[in-house]
Amino acid sequence: MKKNGKKDIPSGSKEEFEHFSKILIEKMDSTVKTVTEQYGSLIKKIDNVSSDVSDLKENMAIVKPAVEMQSKDLKEIKSELHSVKMAMMATSHEIKDHEKRIKKVEEKVLV
Repeated sequence: MKKNGKKDIPSGSKEEFEHFSKILIEKMDSTVKTVTEQYGSLIKKIDNVSSDVSDLKENMAIVKPAVEMQSKDLKEIKSELHSVKMAMMATSHEIKDHEKRIKKVEEKVLV
């Protein structure tokens, strides 16, 4: 066989041409088989990822309403805590005045 650029070309006999053709067909068959196996493997991986995404969607559909309810509950608790804080501050101001009064009473009684 002679080399002509990048390809091997048979020199002309029929047997050489047939042999060369068989070699090329075997290489092509091997390459096609490899590509097919890789393609099958990729399809399985894509199916697995698709299944995982579907599972995650289902889980999120369950979790999302629960999170929204918790968020509402937390807002209500925050509002209630604010009300308690305001009441405590008002009580604190009242107690300060009572402390002064109690001290004066104690001074007068204990003297």
